Amino acid sequence: MKKAQPIAADADSEKFFQQLAIKYLPYWPFFAALIILSLASAYIYLKVATPVYESSASILIKDEKKGQDDSKMEELLNLFDTHKVVENELEILRSNEVLNEVVTQMRLYAPVYTESGWHGMISRSGYHTSPVIVEASDPHAITPVKKVYFQVSSDMSKVNIGETSYPVAQWVTSPWGTIRFIKNPSYRIGSSTDKDSAEAMTGDVKYFFSLIGITNESDALAASLVTAQASKQSSVINIKIKDPVPDRGEAVITSIVNAYNLNAIKKKSEVAANTLNFIEDRLKSVKFQLDSVESSIQKYRNRTGIVDISEQSKLYLQSMATNDQQKTKTKIQLNILNEVQHDLESKTDLGSIVPSTTEINDPTLTGLVNKLNNAQTEYSRLRKTTAENNPILSSIQNEITKTKADVLEAVKSQKSNLESSQAYISQISNRDSAMANAIPQKERELVEVSRQRNTTADIYAFLLQKREEAASYSVSSILPDSYIVDKATSTPAPVSPKKSLIAILALVLPLMLGAALISLKSALNNKILYRTDIEALTNYPVIGEIIQGKFENSLVTASKERSFIVEQFRLLRSAVKNLSNPPGRLKRIVITSSVEGEGKSFVAANLANSITKSNKKVALLELDLHQPSICEMLGLKRGKGITDYLMGKVTAEEIMLQTPFNPDLFFVQAGNLEEDASELLLNGKIEVLLDYLSGKVDMLIIDMPPINPITDLYAIAPLCDYTLYVIRHDKVRKNNIKVLNENMDSHKIKNVAIVFNGIKKRGIGQYSYGYGYGYGNDYKSSYDTYGKSKKKKIV
Repeated sequence: MKKAQPIAADADSEKFFQQLAIKYLPYWPFFAALIILSLASAYIYLKVATPVYESSASILIKDEKKGQDDSKMEELLNLFDTHKVVENELEILRSNEVLNEVVTQMRLYAPVYTESGWHGMISRSGYHTSPVIVEASDPHAITPVKKVYFQVSSDMSKVNIGETSYPVAQWVTSPWGTIRFIKNPSYRIGSSTDKDSAEAMTGDVKYFFSLIGITNESDALAASLVTAQASKQSSVINIKIKDPVPDRGEAVITSIVNAYNLNAIKKKSEVAANTLNFIEDRLKSVKFQLDSVESSIQKYRNRTGIVDISEQSKLYLQSMATNDQQKTKTKIQLNILNEVQHDLESKTDLGSIVPSTTEINDPTLTGLVNKLNNAQTEYSRLRKTTAENNPILSSIQNEITKTKADVLEAVKSQKSNLESSQAYISQISNRDSAMANAIPQKERELVEVSRQRNTTADIYAFLLQKREEAASYSVSSILPDSYIVDKATSTPAPVSPKKSLIAILALVLPLMLGAALISLKSALNNKILYRTDIEALTNYPVIGEIIQGKFENSLVTASKERSFIVEQFRLLRSAVKNLSNPPGRLKRIVITSSVEGEGKSFVAANLANSITKSNKKVALLELDLHQPSICEMLGLKRGKGITDYLMGKVTAEEIMLQTPFNPDLFFVQAGNLEEDASELLLNGKIEVLLDYLSGKVDMLIIDMPPINPITDLYAIAPLCDYTLYVIRHDKVRKNNIKVLNENMDSHKIKNVAIVFNGIKKRGIGQYSYGYGYGYGNDYKSSYDTYGKSKKKKIV
């Protein structure tokens, strides 16, 4: 099954192309004429159209988000720089402010052109070929004009417009505003385009200029300008523009980049200048405030006698701490002296040791105490080994007594000194404590004033620093916002018009246009035109196709000459034979159509006669009892027939006539027409007649009226084996065929086949293609070709 799919696909593809060929190929002369006209138009267009080149450049935008931040040195110098966002810069490059500057600087508002060719069909830019260009003193005040023809004098000193001459390089008043003509700096003498200048002198080439409003030209420039990021992760911007002159396109891009940078520098310069002015104004104000605060502080210090409160506070606190330490030390010393005095006065034992006086900083007292302690120690030692009256011991006793008196006297003296010192220290400590207690209030008052002074001083110092930075770096060292990565260059060949594309379009568009016109014609026609239309609207098979010709009302199959129409009826005969299973078992075939004029009688008569040529006896019944036409087609006289039989006036033998031109073809004509002919079909005699005829011949071909106006078919079709439905090309509407299935099903008519009749020749020519209308069978041309070759061999 998998291998069968490509085969089916190839078959569908082949059928599709066959359908295209059948639908459009007959009109090949029409397509050929369109192609010739299109190619001629393309040739003229390429001759007249102005070649357009594409110029491009790349710039790098400083965008910190994409890794393009300033270096540290650049950040130091570029104090007023702001970080750029590439998406915003894309719009700034296309802004009116930038483009207006470019239009003004390059004088794009006054383009100059050359005109040549038949009736001035060829118009080219005079960017390089015009000796002069036009400049307006106020581009915003010019009067727009489309074409102003002018001539340049041979010495290029004057420009003539009509009968008025204007000097070159001088401002003049013109009907379009104050302008001047200046020499073209881009004028190329001796170039290939200089030929146009020479022709202009002789009148073969004309010069003219246009004046365009700044806004309109900026809009036109923005429409042709393309700005885009090189990639989403990059801060590189590609700038492209299309222009007939490559050098002008490059110059425009360069001017756009310069105007963009100058515009950014200008804005940053304005910010820097405004900042400096603001700083200067603030410095004056802050300096006045600072002087006022300094004066207030000076007056306060003079009034309170305070130079530096914090230092004075520290000194007072240090003094108080020192006094406290001194007081403590003095107190300790007094306690020691009191203890020594108490010991000396209360103890009578000569051997007891006097308390230590190490804390007393008096060498005399210390020496006496040490002397006394030594004597007492020696006394205590000798008393243990020596008698009380020992002279040495007595001498030591006397020395102890004397020394105690000296020590006691020294202690008293030292106590007196310490008590005086203690009183002085207390006085000093009280004074310092009073001063220290008064300092917080004064300090709070001074802090309020000092805080204001410090704040003002900080502001003043900050403003001085910023003024120096702004004056030294920002104004003089502002850097551009972009860097050129690739300079502006142009394509070597024009990008428009593209000759290959124009050539392809010149071939494709006429084919599409022709196909569209043919399809439109078919779409607007609601009638059956193709066999595929029938197959799309109904499920019944199309078993035959009959072409249109001059033989519409004749028995063409009776002719002995070999013709295409005869071959088509032979094919129909073969198809009818194969309708039964096994083939050849059909006895009765009824033929009808949707409306009158579709050729059902023509098909019935010729099919019946064609079947007789296969050794069959056929009876042709003219059962269209309303508008019969087969009798005249066969060349027979009208007489009694089916209506007479149904009314009982004649017998079946009497109305069954043998045709004079074919003994195997029998004809039963309609008979005398009656108004209630349809009612006669219901009296039961038609079944008897059909049975009788079926016993006499091999096949019955019954011609019935159309089903839309008359319903006789629904009474006869159930008595027959098959129904042939004739559809005429470009005659029947598609709506009639849509309901065919429903009508046949509702009347239980099952065996139905379709004959496509009256197929018209399509296209242009004697043997135009497309008789088949569905499967690509060009029967007529194939038949004629074969017949001609056959005759040529016989001769």
